[in-house]
Amino acid sequence: MIYLASKSPRRTELLQQVGVEHKIIDIEINEKINSSNSPQENVVALSVLKCQEGVRKVISEDMRSFPVLAADTIVVLGDKIFGKPESEPDAIAMLLKLSGKTHTVITAVTIGIINKDKAKFHTISVSSNVEFATLTEVDCKEYCKTNEPFDKAGSYGIQGYGSAFIKKINGSYSNIVGLPIHEVVELLKELGISYWNKK
Repeated sequence: MIYLASKSPRRTELLQQVGVEHKIIDIEINEKINSSNSPQENVVALSVLKCQEGVRKVISEDMRSFPVLAADTIVVLGDKIFGKPESEPDAIAMLLKLSGKTHTVITAVTIGIINKDKAKFHTISVSSNVEFATLTEVDCKEYCKTNEPFDKAGSYGIQGYGSAFIKKINGSYSNIVGLPIHEVVELLKELGISYWNKK
């Protein structure tokens, strides 16, 4: 059993898919991007921060000391980070910038192992490249009507309607969804964490 410090239904589905038994814990952090850091440094820092907050909650609420898993996903084009859109015009602008280009999706995953009132943190990050089709403003407006872009980094979901925009991917598909499952399972095994619900 592990705790998942994320409200993302996509991450829950990915863990369920491979039998990782987990319980969701609700955390709140300020997902602020530090412009003086690289995209890689930013995504790792946010992943660690989420995990630290999850661990703090487990310890302060005297919950059972299962490992805590947290993740953060960002979309990067050049050196610009595309987070979640703040509005429909923001989502359309992002999609048009990604149109016809190849961008990178980076997910950082942190696992915190609790021992008494202390924790050790282990972080990995995985990158995938995504080639977008050429989009029109009409395509983007129609897509926004589905409401899918509004809680997604880069304003699209590869596992939903947004899959129609994807010409090619190079790397882990689940990483683009929000959790690089192969690498997560390898990390759990490496850390000796029993995770598999064998029902």
